[in-house]
Amino acid sequence: MKIIILLLCSMFGLVTPTIENDRDRWKPYYLDVAPNKVADNWFLPFESNNRKSVKSIKIISIFGDHRDSYYKGHIHTAIDINPAQPKSRLIPVLAMAAGVVCSIHLGENQKTVVVKHKLKNGSTMFTSYKHLKEVYVKNGQQVDEKTKLARLFTSAESKKYGGDYHHLHLEIRKKFDDYGCGSWLTMNNTQLNERFYNPQNFIKANIK
Repeated sequence: MKIIILLLCSMFGLVTPTIENDRDRWKPYYLDVAPNKVADNWFLPFESNNRKSVKSIKIISIFGDHRDSYYKGHIHTAIDINPAQPKSRLIPVLAMAAGVVCSIHLGENQKTVVVKHKLKNGSTMFTSYKHLKEVYVKNGQQVDEKTKLARLFTSAESKKYGGDYHHLHLEIRKKFDDYGCGSWLTMNNTQLNERFYNPQNFIKANIK
């Protein structure tokens, strides 16, 4: 009942959605499961001749951009990317390293897959892949860098929904206690950096 009231208030502008009052409706999509393997070898999420070369991707939008596309004052929590030279019309999205699928959420034109990773030092982190047309994995599935998680929208499919979905919104997350809603809610730079890494910096440091 509390969630329904908050949703109705949000729809009519009576309550500004925050992570604290929005995350409960996304928690049911999260599965608390541990990765079987350590993520010690990282790759870019598209097929290419060299998945460790940043030249194999093109960046459309950067991390930390301020935009009002969803809520006023929203900050971009990811980088938007495409393969520089797509190998096919239907572009698969691959896991960046060993891990386990811990969340699949949102609707047909906004499907998101989140992978939980275990690092050498025992800590965990998450990669989140958004704007997916088809998902090929299930919650709780162990994956590695060869696993196809999903595929991107084509330009034609994106236009059908009146949006710009034919790219990958790639998040590198320090934690997932918001269960995904931080991706579209308004936050300041302190809150952004509390939960998210800058993907460009992460790629530079870990994909060599």
